[in-house]
Amino acid sequence: MKKISVFISIFLAMIFTTSAQNLAVNTANKSGASKTAAKKTMTWTTKSEAAKTLASEASSHLMNVERELAYHKFLSALKLDPDFTVALTFLANLSRGESRKAWAAKAVKSAANKTEGEKLFASITNASNTPEINRGIWAKLHEMFPDGAMIGHYYVVTRETPEERFAEAEKYIKQFPTNAAMHNTIAYYYLQDKKDNVNAKKHFDKYLQLYPEGANPYDSMAEYYLLSGDKENAKKYYMLAVEKYPFNASSVNALDKMAEEKAEADKKMGEVKPADKVQ
Repeated sequence: MKKISVFISIFLAMIFTTSAQNLAVNTANKSGASKTAAKKTMTWTTKSEAAKTLASEASSHLMNVERELAYHKFLSALKLDPDFTVALTFLANLSRGESRKAWAAKAVKSAANKTEGEKLFASITNASNTPEINRGIWAKLHEMFPDGAMIGHYYVVTRETPEERFAEAEKYIKQFPTNAAMHNTIAYYYLQDKKDNVNAKKHFDKYLQLYPEGANPYDSMAEYYLLSGDKENAKKYYMLAVEKYPFNASSVNALDKMAEEKAEADKKMGEVKPADKVQ
């Protein structure tokens, strides 16, 4: 009924008066703006929209376990805005040793004059934080910004138990059905925690469908086949992952290991005397 009423109102406005039409359009615009304003997502304060785009792409790579790609895009974002708290925080968590300390210090300093959400986000870099403390930080961020896909993702994966992670992952997929990374996450829960290969495969398939240009969906599918005992398909998908990104360490290492195992098996077969070989 509401949709019909709106169409009738607009139609009448178009017929009888231009001013009424403008009023209807302005009302609709205000309604849309208020809906957008009502969305609760964390501010990514930056002086460069290009830096924000790069950081968003990097964040997506990170959620899809493509750390090398994420790292370089975050670096590119910081070249455009060295005071970009979100990028600095992520780089701190992607780094180790003295580099991590340096990025963390910059992240906390940059957040001093930013929003409360960004300050809390930067606090994740504190080296003395325990997993429990960080779990609490992500929970608070999720409470503050329930409409943020990135915040929601890390809220899910930092829950304490597999049962909690699985339940929150299901909620996340309902809220963000086109976010590819969570299908990978829940597929592994099915595969490793629930020992449910059927549903694991469904989500790995969905992951590949939503993110066909990425390397990690092929790597994940390869691991699914490897754990299922299908080495032929595992090799196929590991090779596809490397085609997408030649430096995908997980796939490269898996292929090297498979090659070594095959060479070892061939060597053992060669050492068996002809009379002992299975005919």
